[in-house]
Amino acid sequence: MEQTAQRWSTLTAPPATQFTRWREVICEAFLALTPESDLRDGFAGTVTQWPLAELSIARIDSQRQRVRRTARDIERVPQHGYCANLQLRGTSLMVQHGRSTVLGPGDLGIVDATEQGAFEFGGDFRQLSLWVPQRLLDDQLSAPVRTATRLATATGPGAAVRHVLTALTKGDLTEGNAARMAVHACAILAIALEERVRDDTAATPMRHDRLHACALADIDEHLGDDDLSAPATARRLGISVRLLYSLFADRDHSYATEVRRRRLEHARRELQDPARAGRRIVDVAVEAGFPNVTSFHRAFRREFGRTPAQVRMTGSGPARP
Repeated sequence: MEQTAQRWSTLTAPPATQFTRWREVICEAFLALTPESDLRDGFAGTVTQWPLAELSIARIDSQRQRVRRTARDIERVPQHGYCANLQLRGTSLMVQHGRSTVLGPGDLGIVDATEQGAFEFGGDFRQLSLWVPQRLLDDQLSAPVRTATRLATATGPGAAVRHVLTALTKGDLTEGNAARMAVHACAILAIALEERVRDDTAATPMRHDRLHACALADIDEHLGDDDLSAPATARRLGISVRLLYSLFADRDHSYATEVRRRRLEHARRELQDPARAGRRIVDVAVEAGFPNVTSFHRAFRREFGRTPAQVRMTGSGPARP
């Protein structure tokens, strides 16, 4: 017998009730969750789920939203297991246990359903989510599962997991074979998780130095980006946020302090450049990554002991506000 899938969609409800229907859909088909979105009328969301004996896999297609697994959700519907989420389209931010990671297309991340967590989807997305009973994964690992970390799937065990999860949603396997394949996917997933931990902990001082230099280069390249953050830098470097923070742990400046310091230094150079004397201070602040000019003035004076206008006066003549 081939796999049978069950499908839920908001498109069967009137537009005015589609987001309400979505709240019901994901709790019925997927996991007890609390979604929030600025979209209401015409909210599109579909969940297709394939049973795999004691496991299951779901394909979620939807629009921008923030989803939380709250203490109330956990108390109301306790579920002891993990969701292995494979991003197929769009991006998502996963937060749990004080860690956060950004998943892009092809990335894989794990979330523990027994703990609180959050996901943010900035636009339309598609994601596969494999439900794994807690004991099935825990019994194969020598350390607790590190949730909210990114597993690359281009090569190695991560690639094997990606191929299996994709195959499980094709619908051309028998139920028995699909269930057996899902169990094998859990074993490969455990290997991928173990390898990720090994990669993070095996970083030598020389590798730390190289990665720290790469992190600084990434900060400089994206200095004016509104979304410059530790998760964004870690994603571009292909490392965990935890490892990124460790690169700055024994340095003079933390990641956040380094970003602020370099933004201020960039602004000071701009203000002291005679060729840039015609630019408004507010434009310099925004270009340096400070959308709030008041906070920029405050941080600048605290860092250099002078206001931006005073720095410009000494270097290139009268300041423009």
